Amino acid sequence: MTRMLRNSLLANLRGGAARAAHLGPRSGGVLFAASVAAVAWRELESRRVTRADLAGDDVRVERLIDLRNDRENLDRLERALRTEWGEFGLLGFASIDELTAEAGRNVFVARVLEDGRWLAKGACQTTLVNVHGDPNLLRRAFGSFQDLTSRDAFHRARARGGDTAVLLQIAVFAEGERGIGLGSLLRSTVLHMLDADVRYALTTTPVDTDNGAAGLKLGDPKSFTPSMRFHARGGAVPTLVLPGFKTPHGAGPSRHGTDIVVMRYARDERGEWPVKRPEMRLRSMGPLEESLLRAVRRVRSLGGQGQPEPIVAPAHTA
Repeated sequence: MTRMLRNSLLANLRGGAARAAHLGPRSGGVLFAASVAAVAWRELESRRVTRADLAGDDVRVERLIDLRNDRENLDRLERALRTEWGEFGLLGFASIDELTAEAGRNVFVARVLEDGRWLAKGACQTTLVNVHGDPNLLRRAFGSFQDLTSRDAFHRARARGGDTAVLLQIAVFAEGERGIGLGSLLRSTVLHMLDADVRYALTTTPVDTDNGAAGLKLGDPKSFTPSMRFHARGGAVPTLVLPGFKTPHGAGPSRHGTDIVVMRYARDERGEWPVKRPEMRLRSMGPLEESLLRAVRRVRSLGGQGQPEPIVAPAHTA
């Protein structure tokens, strides 16, 4: 592993070293040192939060992409997401593996430690858009939930990011877990795992009533659905109703309404979310560490070894 990391560093420094070779000893040394500093700075600046350990280390929230070798939990997730959200469960992808490959960095999974096993119990599916927290800009950019979760949309989110996270779907899978606060913990943790340049979060909350959004009054909390109250308790404000935004293409019945209400979270002037930050330890990883991890996983896969727990960078409290 040390040799692999060294080779990765050398590959990143090769360009600077080649240029330094054409200069004198002093100038070349300065240029090479600058290249080393640039690589180190990139590693620090580009680190992403990969995991949060919570509740006395009995709960983990991590990104789906980092569970891509965990077949047991991938299968659990696919079954649970399809049961909860029907055709929207995998956000338009044919399988959990496709979802992981295309949008796995923006899907967060809550796993709970039970009898020595980390079992997936919930998921928060997100994407990134650059709409400055404005629901009307979101509506103009995406005419439907299918547009918002298309391959092209996820590709743009992956390549360009955005200042606004869209909380597409949040679900706790086991019925017995829904009254113990795992959903709130997952939602709050995800907000605090987002990059600092994500200033807003919008929801696409289904209006699960017999009459859709007909009796909903955004200014009257008494008319809110349970899902709306869930987000309101976290500091989100209902801002816009989108009738029929989440209409399935299939003819089968859906457990959720087709009308959605957009609720808005925003950081304050200090950069804090309105929802309290859970007590948690964050783990992060830089680009070189990610490259190393991918290489190690490939070697283990080719060697026929089992499915070990993901390797992670040392924990830090943020």
